[in-house]
Amino acid sequence: MINLFNAHIESLSIHRVGNKSRNEALFLSEQAYKTNDEIVPLLKEFFLKSFREKEENYYQFAHEVDLEYHDMYKLATEVFDNPASAHEVSKKITKHLFEQSNHPHIKNGEVYVFLFTLLTIKNNKFIAIVVFK
Repeated sequence: MINLFNAHIESLSIHRVGNKSRNEALFLSEQAYKTNDEIVPLLKEFFLKSFREKEENYYQFAHEVDLEYHDMYKLATEVFDNPASAHEVSKKITKHLFEQSNHPHIKNGEVYVFLFTLLTIKNNKFIAIVVFK
């Protein structure tokens, strides 16, 4: 069971990604968003509510050859190895999403990259990267 009650937002980066096939731009924020005690509960409620209401599904990265070749796995590992790099890695994640948006029906929009600590799954504490577009 996922327990989000004690989850703490360690870092939040907000970027804007366009559709590459429509020649839309990519906008990367210079620094991470500064959260405060008033906004944190609202962010957690808005972005994490869907995780509480649905059946729990767990996914893991896969690659035909080796996980070291999976771009998002490498980026996630980079953050887990050095949590202070979360904002810089969020830029790489957003660039990766931008490079993948080759279909004209993919909409532009904000990309939110969270680094959560104290996320509890089955009574084990985890660090998690959550990406929303």
